[in-house]
Amino acid sequence: MGRPERTRFEEASGWVLVGGTIVAWSFLLFGYNDAYPWLALVEVVTSVIGLGIIVTALWHQDEPVPSAVGYLGLVVALGAFLVWCWIQIRVAPAYGTDEAAFDQYAAQLFVHGVNPYTHSMQPAFDLFHVSPDGHTFRIDGTSVTSLSYPAFSFLVYVPFLLLGWSSQLAINVNVLAWALAVMVAYVLLPRAIRPLAIVIGSLAIYTGFAVGGVTDAIYMPLLIGAVYQWDRYADASRPMRWVTPTLMALAMSVKQTVWFVVPFILVGLFLESRGPESTGRQRLVVPLSYLARLLMVFVVINLYSIVQGPTAWIRGVFTPFFDHLVPAGEGWIAISNFLGQGGGNLLDYTVFVSAVGLASVVLYVITYPRSKPLAVFLPSLVLFFASRSYSNYLVMLILPSMVAFCSVHSGAARPSVKRMILSHPRGRVALIAVVTLVPTVAIVTTLTPQPVALGISSVTTTGQLATVVAVNVNVTNRTGHTLTPVFASESGGAITAPWVILSGPNHLGAHAHATYTLQAPNFFAQPSLTGGFQMVALTTTPAALSVSRPFLPTTLHATLIPEAVERPVGIGHLVTLRAQVLNASNQPVNVADIPVFLGQVSYTQPGLVYTQAVINNSSPGATPVEASTNAQGVATFSVTNFTSSVNPVYFEANLVNQLSNYPYGYSNIVTIRFK
Repeated sequence: MGRPERTRFEEASGWVLVGGTIVAWSFLLFGYNDAYPWLALVEVVTSVIGLGIIVTALWHQDEPVPSAVGYLGLVVALGAFLVWCWIQIRVAPAYGTDEAAFDQYAAQLFVHGVNPYTHSMQPAFDLFHVSPDGHTFRIDGTSVTSLSYPAFSFLVYVPFLLLGWSSQLAINVNVLAWALAVMVAYVLLPRAIRPLAIVIGSLAIYTGFAVGGVTDAIYMPLLIGAVYQWDRYADASRPMRWVTPTLMALAMSVKQTVWFVVPFILVGLFLESRGPESTGRQRLVVPLSYLARLLMVFVVINLYSIVQGPTAWIRGVFTPFFDHLVPAGEGWIAISNFLGQGGGNLLDYTVFVSAVGLASVVLYVITYPRSKPLAVFLPSLVLFFASRSYSNYLVMLILPSMVAFCSVHSGAARPSVKRMILSHPRGRVALIAVVTLVPTVAIVTTLTPQPVALGISSVTTTGQLATVVAVNVNVTNRTGHTLTPVFASESGGAITAPWVILSGPNHLGAHAHATYTLQAPNFFAQPSLTGGFQMVALTTTPAALSVSRPFLPTTLHATLIPEAVERPVGIGHLVTLRAQVLNASNQPVNVADIPVFLGQVSYTQPGLVYTQAVINNSSPGATPVEASTNAQGVATFSVTNFTSSVNPVYFEANLVNQLSNYPYGYSNIVTIRFK
């Protein structure tokens, strides 16, 4: 008798997703065929295997998909991932983050006998071509130029450097580490949900982090191995008792994110050791044994750096916690960063994340063992409330959490701690205090007013480059003491390098008002005209963030019709170009008398060439030429030429802001060859 339809679907669905994921990898590779024709063969083979896995999954109605098919899917998906990463490195060889650059540079210093914690990482920016977007800034406007991670973050590269491999080393190791993490997760997960390792491992956020230089990938295979069956540490043989704490120590020595997992593991081991006859001291034996082994390995890994410069090492590894870094991320801080609510004292966020961490531990304890599967993922919930809550902090623990969840015992038979706490008056009071602490701190954090009020009054743009190069900002100090604001722009979710103050006071007195003219320090800090941006004021006494309302340079845009003139146009013949004004949803704007400007130029190999076309009976070569829209929002341009042009003439329409007089809303480009 066949099994129910639902059961059959559940077994097949995971492998159908794997097949679809592999076909999607083939599609991602397809766009690079022109540069690398051999990819066509890779895509065909990848697609055939992906489609074959789907067929196989749906074919096996009454039995599991063969293991060989699963391992084939794993190999093909990871192979496609590695090929895709190879292409991305060829397309953009510069390192995308300072962390990857710092780690490899630190390894190079270490190989030459230099303690990287006492050496500036500044040369790494130029050595690995890190753009200013990849810098980590403090609220005083300076960049972090010291190594900010434990020692294994760079020691992992040392063997490769000794073998002579240095080109793109950090990115390649990152990519290989992520592939290894997916493989380890696949092997350790139960057979029924192994497809999830492939599907999750292929998500764009993870693959983008891996090739982009977010070094969390390096600790992933170590952490996955460390949390596998973590609750059975006490039952393992004596040699095996070193495996999980050693892997955890190695993971902790890559990046500080893993540090937040350890308390939950230790508390879980303590709760696992509870028994009717055990005393408090006896219950501590297992977690203390785990902690001792972990710390021993951690110290050994970092020992050389600690001995060479203990102060420098401590200052480096605790930089993310105490160095007053610019607040950023997708967590609760976004309310302050973008809505302007809270952020008046960034210390509030330190208290906030501490309160959430304490509450998480308490709730973890009183709901144990039901909360046991959350042991590895709870740190992501805690870090959501930090002043720096980037997405890698929030999603990197998902795969280890899955492995931990599927490998630990349910623990349903363990006695409940909840009854023990609630049965004691002091326990009830402590629980109520912890639970009410979090919403109280959340309210204070969100309602603390920002110390500076600022608004963008006007902008200066780069014209056809379509970026903002300077702004005028009205600023008011809301506090009763003098502030020294550092200004920056915020677009794309990131705060840029500090802007240059062209005019305006460096020190803004209590309750004073001033107008500042600010200039972007580099191209990377210039906001695009095609989206909104905000200006940010960072102050240090106290550490605080203030943001302006969003400034939307582009509300409308133009499109030229026809979109292409594919045949040469004879000398003296007229071509009619219609510029339709559209809104952000590409819907026509039926408004008359909107000024539209049509420009002309030839782009040639040696450079720009000014052309001699006639637009709306203007002088030959006149550019741009203005026309107003009719009631349907269409401006009409008649174009002709009385001289033959060897090179095509490129026509582009744009709008102009009537208040600040900057061009925006550039249309598509239409080329015409006059012959």
